[in-house]
Amino acid sequence: MKILEELYYHTKEDNRYISELKKALVESGIYEDDDKLETKQLELKLDFTKTDFFKTGKVVYNKKIEKSYNNVKSFADLGVSRRNFPFTLSSGIGAMTGVFVNDERETRIENVKQKDIKVSEIPKHIIRFALTQNPFFYFDSLNHYFPNVESLSNFIESVDYLSGLEITFNGTKSRLAEISNFDYLLAVQELIQTIESEIKSNLTEYEGSDYINKYVHEVFIDKEIKVYKGSERADGQFDVVSEPHWYVYNANYGTIEEKNFVKLFAKRFEYLEKKFKNIYLIRNEREIKIIDKLGRAFEPDFVLFCKQKTGKELTYQVFIEPKGNHIKAHDKWKEDFLKEIRAKKMSIEIDTDEYLITGVPFYNFENENEFKEILESTLS
Repeated sequence: MKILEELYYHTKEDNRYISELKKALVESGIYEDDDKLETKQLELKLDFTKTDFFKTGKVVYNKKIEKSYNNVKSFADLGVSRRNFPFTLSSGIGAMTGVFVNDERETRIENVKQKDIKVSEIPKHIIRFALTQNPFFYFDSLNHYFPNVESLSNFIESVDYLSGLEITFNGTKSRLAEISNFDYLLAVQELIQTIESEIKSNLTEYEGSDYINKYVHEVFIDKEIKVYKGSERADGQFDVVSEPHWYVYNANYGTIEEKNFVKLFAKRFEYLEKKFKNIYLIRNEREIKIIDKLGRAFEPDFVLFCKQKTGKELTYQVFIEPKGNHIKAHDKWKEDFLKEIRAKKMSIEIDTDEYLITGVPFYNFENENEFKEILESTLS
């Protein structure tokens, strides 16, 4: 309410605040100032629309769906690491001193030692009591996140869950020799609190669906886009993309990094043409999204298609994302997602064709040679 009150006051009384707020929204891309924008026509080349690939080819992507936990069968599936969880025992040592006495009594402290104890070695009634003290581990809650757990006993005794963990007790030799049931209870309570935190940090309401496909001609169409007048995107890069048949649109209204990538591709096309046919580089103007396991949407800037000339009928679909240095760190999750797609080497049968869905790390002009090697090895 305080934030809303301040916002109302400043928007009513301070014209400068309004102009600065508008400027910030424009710079972030949330608000578009029509006075500074111009409309560009992005059109598919006529020759491309006559190809069999445009008419019958498919593009593969996925959708955002509600998260399902049906495949969760262990702690690891929800990001809980199987390391030893540390717990420090109380020392059991005390010291007495006087408030007005200026003397310090030396207390001999034994060296701290460690002892690993498996959760399965801790009395079951202690574990069960600790679970009853935390609502997250009530069976109804557990059954939501771990639907394959049959009972609370199963959760306690299965090596995929609690019995697969260990607690490292830290304490003096004498304390480690006399670990009490109360010590066990405190340790288990701390353990399950840690587990709860790790699970919640990895929870998401949504996730990516299985991959689906659609006809290329249904996805990539002529459209109008808006760019800022005089910006790097206002130049359509006609000198590079207007002639070659492999670039399917009439222009590339992309960033400097995106234009540099297209230049690299133009230089390497002759190499690719020796191994592939039906080579098409398509700029993705928000036509398709791919969704990662946390439900985050990603719109790769380019999708490359190419079909092997020899061997089995195999079409590569490669997601490519040029990225400037100033936002590489912020979008690291997108690069990790592309690497994950590449590692899976996902092959999908569509009608009588086979598609290999893959991705490559970010393109950046500074790492151009490294990117070129990775792209070509991906297509090997």
